[in-house]
Amino acid sequence: MFKIALKRTLVGFGLGLALFGASTGAVSAQDTPAEAANKDLVLGFYQALNDADAAGKTGERITDIAQKYLSPDYVQHAEAFANLPGPGSARDKLVRMFQSMPPMPAMPPQKVIAVMAEGDLVMLLTSRDFPDPAGGPAKPRFVFNMFRV
Repeated sequence: MFKIALKRTLVGFGLGLALFGASTGAVSAQDTPAEAANKDLVLGFYQALNDADAAGKTGERITDIAQKYLSPDYVQHAEAFANLPGPGSARDKLVRMFQSMPPMPAMPPQKVIAVMAEGDLVMLLTSRDFPDPAGGPAKPRFVFNMFRV
């Protein structure tokens, strides 16, 4: 279990289809210490996924990432991921999904647009530029995720 000063772990979130990097400066003047810690935890989780993806090793590292950041009673609310097949917990199913995915090709870095916390909820809005299949300029895709810590 990942331990921070407040001993919090992620118990649920909506997962986007891309992996993300994180920026520093997650704490604002209005955050309580618990909210700041929750934001740092979410950004750490995304940074670990992004680092694994950039190395082409997400499948190899996902078990350790999940054990460090996701609670054993993790709850998945995103419909696309809530009903993954197979036995075990939602965390087990998510790990298997990542293990079965081929390494992602190199992509431009993910940009953290906003990270906000209110109590045990953390919202993360990210963006990544993707090439236009028709050959036009790259266009940003935005992904919203919310976590309960």
